[in-house]
Amino acid sequence: MNFLIPMAGPDEAFKDSFAFGKSLAEIEQRPVIEHVVERLSALPEAKFVFVIRKEDARRNHLDTVLKLLSPSCTVIIAESQTAGAACTALLAIEHIDPHAPLVITNGDQLIDVDVGMILASFYSRQLDAGVIVFDAVHPRWSYVRVDSQGNVVEAAEKRPISRNATAGFYYFKTGSSFITAAQQMILKDDHVGGAFYVCPCLNQLILSNARIGTHVIPRSSYHSLATPRGVDSYQELISGRGVEADS
Repeated sequence: MNFLIPMAGPDEAFKDSFAFGKSLAEIEQRPVIEHVVERLSALPEAKFVFVIRKEDARRNHLDTVLKLLSPSCTVIIAESQTAGAACTALLAIEHIDPHAPLVITNGDQLIDVDVGMILASFYSRQLDAGVIVFDAVHPRWSYVRVDSQGNVVEAAEKRPISRNATAGFYYFKTGSSFITAAQQMILKDDHVGGAFYVCPCLNQLILSNARIGTHVIPRSSYHSLATPRGVDSYQELISGRGVEADS
């Protein structure tokens, strides 16, 4: 499976508490990105393409770290700030196999489910795209709305159009379908606050009559590490301190 992980977004919130930035913030004495790669590497023939900031490569040697975690990976350096995750992902266009399945997933999250089983389900259902979702209503997430058959009929970023918040894990049957959808979205200037996100790309697939499905996971199975608070909360969870505090 081909995994594209865009990691070129800003992480100013980490500067005060984590000197090496978000991706290298430590949980159980291991960087966030190591936890992420370890989970996904368990899948057969997992191949990684990372897109990172030039600053992270220059100051913190993140590119070297990624090569140690996945020696066969490809690391793309974003020379400047991009206009959102979709644009970041498109920097890797030369390394996206247009005919093979592609997963775009965040580098600052952990999902406590069998992702391989979910991908197998997306494939067996003959979906053109698939997304993992959990129950939420907060506008910090992206969302999809489904019809009575469970097919996605609308996607939105930072706008709760349903209770199906996306877990930042997007499956595309082919790499070319993502590329085309992202390019169409950008041409239509479908941005949110000046940024182009991956989730709204699904709207372009919907317009072409693509079949997009979901897989629902419990909210407790999704862990966002996008903020220092999220990192600390997950550290407490796996160390058992969070359980003790509630007892």
